[in-house]
Amino acid sequence: MQFTRPAISVHWLERATIPLHTKAMQCSSNSLRQVAWTISALLIVALLASCADQPRRVTTTQAAPTELDPPLVTGRSLSRFSPEGMQSVGSLPINMITSADGKYAIVSDAGWTQSLWSVSLSDGRAVSHIDYPNRITRVEGDPNTGVKRRFTTSAGLYFGLATSRGTIYAAQGGHDAIAVLHLADDGTLQQQASIATRTGDFPAGVAIDERGHLFVSNNASSEKIDPKENPGSVAVYATESGKELGRFVFQDSYYGTSNYPLAIAARRDGSRAYVASERDDAVYVLNTTDPTSPSLAATIATGAHPVALLFNKDQSRLFVANSLSDTVAVVDTASNRVVSTILLRPAAARDLYGSTPTNLSLSGDEKTLYVTLADMNAVAIVDLDKPECRGYIPAGWYPTGAAVTSDGKQLLVTNAKGPGRRNPNRHFHSRMGQESGEYILDILEGNVQLLSIPTDLKESTETVLKNNRIETLADKSNPLEAIGSSAGQITHVIYVIKENRTYDQVLGDLPQGNGDPVLTLFGRDVTPNQHALAERFVLLDNLYAAGEVSGDGWCWSTQAAANAYVSRNVPYGYSGRGRPFDYEGQNNTYITGGFPAKSLEGKPLSTRPAYADGAKPIPDVAAAGAHLWDVVQHAGFSYRNYGFFLASGFVDNYPTSVGLQPPGHDLAGVSDIDFRRFDLDYPDSDAPEILFKQTGDQNCLYSKREYGLHKAQSRFAEWKTEFDQYLKRDPSGKAVPALMTVRLPHDHTQGMSGGKHSPRSEVADNDYAVGQLIETLSHSPIWNHCAVFVIEDDAQDGPDHVDAHRMPGFVVSPFIKRHSVDHRFYNTNSILRSIELLLGVAPMNLNDAIATPILNWEKPPANNEPYAAILPDKKYIAEINTPRAQLPQGDPRIKLTEQSERMNFDQADKAPAGQLNQIIWKSVRGSDTKMPPPRKSLAAFAPDDDDDD
Repeated sequence: MQFTRPAISVHWLERATIPLHTKAMQCSSNSLRQVAWTISALLIVALLASCADQPRRVTTTQAAPTELDPPLVTGRSLSRFSPEGMQSVGSLPINMITSADGKYAIVSDAGWTQSLWSVSLSDGRAVSHIDYPNRITRVEGDPNTGVKRRFTTSAGLYFGLATSRGTIYAAQGGHDAIAVLHLADDGTLQQQASIATRTGDFPAGVAIDERGHLFVSNNASSEKIDPKENPGSVAVYATESGKELGRFVFQDSYYGTSNYPLAIAARRDGSRAYVASERDDAVYVLNTTDPTSPSLAATIATGAHPVALLFNKDQSRLFVANSLSDTVAVVDTASNRVVSTILLRPAAARDLYGSTPTNLSLSGDEKTLYVTLADMNAVAIVDLDKPECRGYIPAGWYPTGAAVTSDGKQLLVTNAKGPGRRNPNRHFHSRMGQESGEYILDILEGNVQLLSIPTDLKESTETVLKNNRIETLADKSNPLEAIGSSAGQITHVIYVIKENRTYDQVLGDLPQGNGDPVLTLFGRDVTPNQHALAERFVLLDNLYAAGEVSGDGWCWSTQAAANAYVSRNVPYGYSGRGRPFDYEGQNNTYITGGFPAKSLEGKPLSTRPAYADGAKPIPDVAAAGAHLWDVVQHAGFSYRNYGFFLASGFVDNYPTSVGLQPPGHDLAGVSDIDFRRFDLDYPDSDAPEILFKQTGDQNCLYSKREYGLHKAQSRFAEWKTEFDQYLKRDPSGKAVPALMTVRLPHDHTQGMSGGKHSPRSEVADNDYAVGQLIETLSHSPIWNHCAVFVIEDDAQDGPDHVDAHRMPGFVVSPFIKRHSVDHRFYNTNSILRSIELLLGVAPMNLNDAIATPILNWEKPPANNEPYAAILPDKKYIAEINTPRAQLPQGDPRIKLTEQSERMNFDQADKAPAGQLNQIIWKSVRGSDTKMPPPRKSLAAFAPDDDDDD
């Protein structure tokens, strides 16, 4: 049978549409009054303001939290639970099943560290676990360094679990194997064997029938295989011998690219296997009567991004959790048709993505379906007789599995990111054979918890709605309207994203903010412009990156969300287990937006024969729907992209997203093709060239001194070339786009790689680029009509005494109150919401819809003096890491240099960030130092019972 994809549009507007036959729950919530600041908090704020040693007036804005506990970095809140009711089960528990006897739950991790756990279903106690660590293998003979140290995939875990007669089967993803374990009567786990799959299969989901056949969905995730030759598949194995019996390959209209099959369910008699394709928004039904020759029997369009499947007892119904459309589809397995679709969003958020169902569990009487809602931090209770969502139970941070206890009164729930709240990465320790310094993905520990199932859902539902700020959706007013585009005030927005720094690393030395100078590496001497901008405009010391690393950080920064695919795969890939970076418009290196055969200059864009005719667009499995540029262009605003989502690999510097195409020179198209992508051998600013011309010091220069049609000497120089062209087109500035996005990546650094610029040098270059951009704008005709937002995509590369997600951020505009300090909670979504409100465009999903925008504006634009960029000290710009061969024998820098040179800096976050953090620290503070635990900050803006320093 010919394989065809269901006819579902991938356009974000159509994809977000709810089916007409959906039964939406009609939940309502009363408006909730905000809790006022306590007197002690006011005293703390006043004391902090008095600490400022600058001879200027400081305007301090009070924070007004709505919860006793601080919100999560995503902007949602958690209910407080007793610690005795929680059991740690490692890093990112991603899936859970129950044993056949109903005594135990089996939990699989997929995060930074990975283990398989058995947990008592009666009391939530961990009984047994087996670790699946990565190891570091030393290989002699590297031609460049003499020694090559690399991560090797030892035995990681990935999502899929199945059980039969006391045997557990666990998918191992990048290890290309299925672990076979025995579960004893007392809950003890013991690995017995391993079933090897084909190289590059990346087994993801597993299911078993009564014939002893194991069905495995192969995710086909690899950057080593040409994406056109890497389709997903389903393989059938004999459990007794471990031999492959047959295979079905999803050769579809998308040129052999993987459709990312994930969950799989098999009928007991083995006649059919149901496979959820996360990319294709469909469940494929395979005829597996003959396991040696499986074939396609049906295609069921269930909803966007199906990720979990569950049969009822007689297998007459199949429940499908659609993570991106926030629905459960109920499939009649006799006809293979969807008979009902149940919307899990609250009524007030009916049109807003952001609930994210991830797993399913049935009550004993099969009248109630329990659905974990990862982004709502809750479990939905679904009445299957109606069918509709009756309400919610609050859970922990990012729930991924639920199991009903034998008495039907409780749920055992896995929370992938644990109890949440704040996660300061303050204490030095070693992990995985290397110094990690509490890397952000290493300190997020998942757990399981037992939750009582209330008979009356009114109170628990109201709690969940409150935790998710659903009541704020009732307010349709725009608090920034008076200074926004519709009022003819701020008509131009520039959105700048940098790379990976924490607040304390950069701004911890500012006394008026909640910083720890002990942790500051790039203070005023290295980043004079960012310090000057924070002091003149607004200091945001309670601003958090919603994502952990660049993988999910770029999704949050451009879409206000990280979908289930991203949230599951980022920790797995970042732990070194071999999954590619799929999160900036490239899936398995395939450019999802497609590209033509030839460049604007008529040259082939790719030298690979498979792409002689170019490539057509495919759905981006890592996209949560609309990007910021989609909603802005859909609303009719002009837009120009400088550096966001540009390809690297077999096609270089081409925009990867449909919404960023076509590229062009000199204001043509959507993206500036002459703006250099992430490339640390090319500067952000003009400082290297300026200081070279002043001093003649060759160390100021980078190996790439120019790029593009205009031979721009820096990213800033290319942006300014086009900015001047806009002003030449219309001297009034009206031709300047309403939104410009600008990527300045140089604060990522290259560690202590020999012969490369030092971390201080690259951060100083990055800082001057920010200053030059503001200086240019402030001397232009649009200055009194613009706002600039500058953030990090994430805050993973360094310590912070408040939270590993806290980042430096800047809002620069003549409308910003002069010398203000704002302690309110803000996050990535707050920046996006501010941009949306200023331009008057709709939110992309629930995350930005409920976000508090930046509120430090005033009218008229009185803070409008021109800004003069501060040129960094030449000693920083010319600071070069000493080549390894020039270091004296026994110098501790040799090891740090070797470690740096083994890292991959061709793409963001290819280097092991935990190790890079330590190297950056040592490059500044000395090779014999360690990152210290920070001093306890005076400013505790919300209680933190876990803080024992």
